[in-house]
Amino acid sequence: MPKGPTGDTFSELLTLVALGRGVLPVGEHTRRYYPRPYVVYVPISDAPPIQRGPVWLESNTTARVREFVRAATDATARPPA
Repeated sequence: MPKGPTGDTFSELLTLVALGRGVLPVGEHTRRYYPRPYVVYVPISDAPPIQRGPVWLESNTTARVREFVRAATDATARPPA
C-alpha cells in the first residue's frame, strides 16, 4: 500500500488536510487553537481519550524539569475548583 504525503510540522499536516490530501486525528482542543478555514473537525465518539504528558531528553533532566513535572502532576491531580 503506498504511503501518503508527510509533513514535518503540525501546521504542515493541517495544510495537507486542508488540501484534501489526508486526515489527521487530533485532540478536541485543536479546533480552538488551530482554526483553519478549509479544515472540518469531526468528533470521534467511539475512540478512547487521548492522553498527554511531558516528554524530554533524559540527558536534559534538571531540578527545574523535575519541579515542573511535579507541579504539573499536582495541578492535574486536584479536582477543579
